[in-house]
Amino acid sequence: MIQQKAGAFYLLALNGDAVFLNGTASQGGELAKDTEYTLAIGGRLFALHVSMDSRRWLEGMDHSKWFIYNAGEAHKYGPIPFLDLGESLDRFPNLGPNTVLLCRGLRQTGFSAIQVRPWLPNNVLVPDAEPQHDTNTFGSVDETIDTEYGEFTCPVCWLRFNRADTMNIAVHASLRGDPILGEEHLQRFFATRFNDRGQALDAMNIPAPDLACPHCRRKLPQGFLDIPHLIFSIVGAPSSGKSYYLSVLVKVLQTTLFKHFKVSFRDADPAANVILNQMKTQLFSAMSPQDAFLAKTELEGAMYEILPRLGRKVPLPKPFIFNLSSPAAELEDLSVVFYDNAGEHFEPTRNSADSPGAQHISAASGIFFLFDPLHNAEFKKRLTGLNDPQIDTRRMDQQDIILSETEVRIKNLLGLDSRERIATPFAVIVGKSDTWLHLLGEKPLKSPVRDQFLDADTVSRNSKRIRDLLVDLCPEIVSNAEAISSDVMYFAASPLGCSPVEFTDSRGTKLIAPDPQKLNPQHVEIPTLWVLSRVAPSLVPSQ
Repeated sequence: MIQQKAGAFYLLALNGDAVFLNGTASQGGELAKDTEYTLAIGGRLFALHVSMDSRRWLEGMDHSKWFIYNAGEAHKYGPIPFLDLGESLDRFPNLGPNTVLLCRGLRQTGFSAIQVRPWLPNNVLVPDAEPQHDTNTFGSVDETIDTEYGEFTCPVCWLRFNRADTMNIAVHASLRGDPILGEEHLQRFFATRFNDRGQALDAMNIPAPDLACPHCRRKLPQGFLDIPHLIFSIVGAPSSGKSYYLSVLVKVLQTTLFKHFKVSFRDADPAANVILNQMKTQLFSAMSPQDAFLAKTELEGAMYEILPRLGRKVPLPKPFIFNLSSPAAELEDLSVVFYDNAGEHFEPTRNSADSPGAQHISAASGIFFLFDPLHNAEFKKRLTGLNDPQIDTRRMDQQDIILSETEVRIKNLLGLDSRERIATPFAVIVGKSDTWLHLLGEKPLKSPVRDQFLDADTVSRNSKRIRDLLVDLCPEIVSNAEAISSDVMYFAASPLGCSPVEFTDSRGTKLIAPDPQKLNPQHVEIPTLWVLSRVAPSLVPSQ
C-alpha cells in the first residue's frame, strides 16, 4: 500500500507480503521525490515514480520493450519483448546477481534478473522448471554461485565467487535486518541502481559502497576487487606460540619490508585488525610480564565470528589483512591475510563441516608450520640443563599428527591423490630458537636479508642445516612436511628472543609471559619474506 502523509509518500507492506524495493527485501518507507523505484511483490512487477509531473515520465515508458543489462560489464542487450524475457535470460551468457532487467523508460533503476526470473512468462509454460531462488530468502545464493572456480576467494569463508556475484551492504538505518545474518546487521543486496560515480544505491537511494561476500555475507576489505589477496596460513599445535609469533611478525614486517625492500606494510582494515593490533601494542608497550601476557586463542572466542557457510552457521576465524605496496610504478600491490587459529582447530577431531575454522590452508598461497621444539621429547633430551618454564614434561607431543592431519585436509579439500603434492611454499618454522640454536654448532645462521633482495643461497644453506637437525631428532616432521609440498624450506625463529618468566595472576593461577625489557625477536620475518619472494617476486625479489 502507498500512503500519503504530510506531503510525502510512504510504501507500507501489508499482510506479511514479501516486498522487494529496488531488489532489496523491505518493509517499506518514505519514497523520495523525483526518484524511480522498482517494486516486486506477489509475482508482479511495478515501477514507481513520485513526481509533480508524472505524465512526462509515463510518456517515456514502453513496457513492451525490455533490456538485459549487466551492471558489472556495462553491457545492454535488447530490446526484447516481455514474453521472451524468460527464454532470453536462459540463454544469457553471464547471468549473475548484477544482471538487471529494464523496460524502456526506466533510467535510474531496474529489476534483479535472478529475483524475478521465476515470475517470467515461460515459467508458466514449463511447470516443471525449478526457480533458482526462493523469493522468501532473496540474496541467499550459495546454490547458484560456483564456490570453487570464481575469480575471487573470500578471506573469511574461503569460498569462491566472481566480480558480478558480490553483494553491497545497505547504509540507510531503515534497512537493518538481514534475512541471513540477523536483525542487528544491515541488509546485503545485489545492486540494481548506481549513481553518477558508479556507486551502488540501496533501497533508500543512499550510496552503498561497502561490499560483502555472497556466501558468508561478511564485509569485504576496501579495495578487495582491485588487488590480489593472498592467504598465509599459520599452522601449529595448541600453545605453540602462534599468537606471540603473529603479533611480533606484524611488528617486524613493518620495519623490515620498508627498510630493505622499500615496501609499505600497513593495515588494510584497521577496524577488522583491531584485535591483532591490540596484542601487538600490548606486547611491545608492556612494562611487566603481567602486562605482556597474551591469552591463549580459544575456540570460538574473540578471534572467531559465527557466519553462514554452505547452508549452516559456523565459527570462522577473523582475518587480519595487510596491504603491501611500493612507490615503484612497475610493482603491483597486494594484500596478505593472516589468521590466529586456536591450535585445536588443526586436530583431527575438528575437521568437520560444523567446525571448518582451519580450511583456509587449502586456499593458502603460503603455509607456515610453527614447530615447538620444547614440546618434543628428543629436543628436550638435547637441552639438558635448560631452565625454561615453557618446558612441560606432562604435555604430549602430537605435532607430527597435526602435520599429517594438515596433509589429509589439504588433499581432501583440493581433491588430490594421496601421492600428489601441492606446489604451495611450505615453511617449517622451528620456534623458540634462543633455546636450541647452539645445537647447530658454533657457526651462527647468516641473515639472508640484503638491501632490495633476499639472498636465496643463504636461505637454502640455513634451511639445510636446520633440516639436518630435524632429520636427526624428529624425522617424522621432515617426512610429513615434504609429503605435503614440493617446495619446503626450514627456518629458525624466536619471536621473543628470550625465555619467558613465570608469575601468578590475581586469581592465583601460574602463568608465563615474556619480560618486555628483554624482548629481542630473531629471524621472525624470514619465512614470510621467503614466501613473498616465491609468490610476489616484484615486491620481494631474490637472487
